[in-house]
Amino acid sequence: MNFLIPCRILFCCVGALAAPALGPGDARAQGVEPHGPSAAQKAEIEQAVHEAMQHDIQSAAEYRLPKDFFARMLPLIRAIRQAHLTPPMQTKNMPLAVTIRRTEAMPELQAILQEHDMSARDFVMSLTTFEMTATMSDAPPADTKNAPKLNRDNVRLIQSHRALTQALLHDMDEDSEKLQ
Repeated sequence: MNFLIPCRILFCCVGALAAPALGPGDARAQGVEPHGPSAAQKAEIEQAVHEAMQHDIQSAAEYRLPKDFFARMLPLIRAIRQAHLTPPMQTKNMPLAVTIRRTEAMPELQAILQEHDMSARDFVMSLTTFEMTATMSDAPPADTKNAPKLNRDNVRLIQSHRALTQALLHDMDEDSEKLQ
């Protein structure tokens, strides 16, 4: 199921690339002014997105998971799966704030989060922090100089609960057929 999202994006991109494109000169020759941001504006947007993503990465690295993280998150993820809901997924250039807003915009998911006494922000931040910490603990990045500094308490929590970490990763995997 995970492959469907990238495929949809790929098909949209392929469709856009296959359409005949007019260059700026072609558009002006037809009396049409080019639309969209200039090269300088694009660079400014890319820089702002990069800075926002770096801020989000650092925020997730510093976020402190509660001591009862597994006791709260495992039943919550299972309830979400049993309700056949798919929470919004974080994508490459999507700030955490957008993912949080998209999570808040799902009434069925909000009801489950409220039943488990969790806000959309805590849900998104906890899962993002958990995945980042678990991944970086298992396979530290080659470039440790530029890697975010992980919250040591989170690292200890995940390393001291390997079976629960694997169970949660399994339950979060859309492709797993049965919950443990």
